[in-house]
Amino acid sequence: MLELPAEALEWVRPDDELMLFIEGDSLVLKKVRPPRLSELAGRAPDDTEIPLQEIVDEVHRYRREKRHASGD
Repeated sequence: MLELPAEALEWVRPDDELMLFIEGDSLVLKKVRPPRLSELAGRAPDDTEIPLQEIVDEVHRYRREKRHASGD
């Protein structure tokens, strides 16, 4: 189990996602933020239309991941 100092606990919220890297003899803790759906949509070429079923499937996958992560 890893215990964080009080300053780090104030920086991290319960729903934050963290990544831990090992670099040599150092541990690096990084807060990560999954991209918003609008950011992902902005990366798609303008001339490409995403089928509605693909959007629905992605929304359901995202919701399942969020439920699983929250323990519900």
